[in-house]
Amino acid sequence: MDTQLAGRPDDLGSRIRYRRQALGLTRAEVAHRAGLTVARVDHIETRPFTLTGAELVRLAQALDVSVDGLTHAERPRSPSRAPMAPRLEPMRADECLRLIESRSIGRIAYAGAGELIVIPVNYCTLDRLIVFRTAADSAVAQYDAEPIAFELDFVDEGMHDGWSVLVNGTVRPAVDLEIEAVRDRVEPWAGGTRDTYLVIDPHHVTGRRIRAW
Repeated sequence: MDTQLAGRPDDLGSRIRYRRQALGLTRAEVAHRAGLTVARVDHIETRPFTLTGAELVRLAQALDVSVDGLTHAERPRSPSRAPMAPRLEPMRADECLRLIESRSIGRIAYAGAGELIVIPVNYCTLDRLIVFRTAADSAVAQYDAEPIAFELDFVDEGMHDGWSVLVNGTVRPAVDLEIEAVRDRVEPWAGGTRDTYLVIDPHHVTGRRIRAW
């Protein structure tokens, strides 16, 4: 018989929600992976619950994490046991694109004035395109079909894992139809007048995950 594990949304439930969001997964996707209903996942994330051991194992597998990592259980330490080496795993392009779509802040890198410039940007997606806003007199706003890189990542220091996505492509001014489609979807945190919409056309999308267990 499964052991009943008590949980509250401010501990295990919140960690499950945090892990799911970090992976860019919907509740429906986690429910499908774990063999649960969407309503059950919603209940676990938002309200007091009682979780069976079997459910905990399936949720950990669905979220690509160990049970101990998900529950933050204390692990016995042995000085004679060597730590596990981190493992890098490539991600599929569709997984990378899903992570890009699930977030709104990334970094762009481009050549300017004889040096490489890397700055954070607020962005949104339009199909496979990445759209951001900048000032009309910025260096990147002068580009048209110039090379650019876009990167975003996530690091969970507690679980010792994370991921990174890199997009190589070109940047160009957005056309009127693209501007209308995203006008209310991207708002730069930096403020000021940033009414120039730029589009990154991805040519190559890659990603990697690092795991320490």
